[in-house]
Amino acid sequence: MSQIQQVVKQNTDYNTHFSDYLTAAASEIDRELESTLVVWGDEVAESNPALLPLFEAFSRSCKGGKRLRGTMVRLGYELAGGDRPEAILAPSVAFEIFQTAILAHDDIIDKSPLRRGQPSLFQGLGGDHYAISQTISLGDFGFFKSLELLLQSDFLNELKNKAAVFFSQKVLKTIEGEMIDVYLPTTTVYTQEDILRLASLKTASYTFSGPLGLGALLGGANQELLTQLEKFGISLGIAYQLHDDYLGVFADEKTLGKSTSSDIMEGKVTLLYTYALKHAADVEREILRRLYGKNDLTSQEAEVVRELFVSTGAVSALQKKMNAYIDQAREVIDTLTGNSLQAQLLWSMTSYLLEREK
Repeated sequence: MSQIQQVVKQNTDYNTHFSDYLTAAASEIDRELESTLVVWGDEVAESNPALLPLFEAFSRSCKGGKRLRGTMVRLGYELAGGDRPEAILAPSVAFEIFQTAILAHDDIIDKSPLRRGQPSLFQGLGGDHYAISQTISLGDFGFFKSLELLLQSDFLNELKNKAAVFFSQKVLKTIEGEMIDVYLPTTTVYTQEDILRLASLKTASYTFSGPLGLGALLGGANQELLTQLEKFGISLGIAYQLHDDYLGVFADEKTLGKSTSSDIMEGKVTLLYTYALKHAADVEREILRRLYGKNDLTSQEAEVVRELFVSTGAVSALQKKMNAYIDQAREVIDTLTGNSLQAQLLWSMTSYLLEREK
């Protein structure tokens, strides 16, 4: 029995069940990731030693994080009846490397100075054109390294081929979401439905429905389970993104690992902003329009925006919408497993994700 299986069997505490499962899974994924990065580094050192510092910077970017996506790969595999925990580690690591790669590109797009409490990859490399160019290349490298790891994993070729197609489809959905995320701030003609669709594409695809479905495919899941996992993952992913939007403005900066003014300065399209803009008084609306997206925003001005998000009811509306999506996810749980411990784990996960602080 693996360490993770022992956690599931022994821990029946409703509130800590998923937290402990995630911790145990992350520990195993981290060890496998470290081994993968060592081998990868040796290959770079042998073929192109001049590039080794760049590879090492990418490797550092892989460190830290909750390992949520890799854990979802494992969970999907177990829900489908997979019983070789050592085999699913490589696909789990593949998803984590993909996560690092796409965040490297995302930080360039968003001009984000920090990631996981450290300088973002392009900033750590110097922040200039050379740094941006190499970060884009490293991200590209990470995408295809992920696919290579998946295709070299210890599963039947038939399953790996299906998984590779599925993985590629989820990557494409995520990129489509990123493009919409870049587009929406350039227009004033967008709706709440546009924002929720963005969350479904950009966050849910690669955070929940993607890794869960990938693991389930490798575990031999039938189409019914894959369909239900997709419903579960999309609902959970939208709720996760809505909570992220809240944390991006109201969380403790040290805990979050980045500035809580960056989303405001970026002018990020969120339900918080669109709701506040719609329900604010005329004077408040002008203040929001003036401050939201302001590059040289002061801490006092950021606090004004936060206060308006609260006073206009935007925070309450966000929490209500978030809870509704969590309820949708919970309604699907009984279709995902007949195992009471797995059902408890899934239910606990929905609570954990709403209570997280980063």
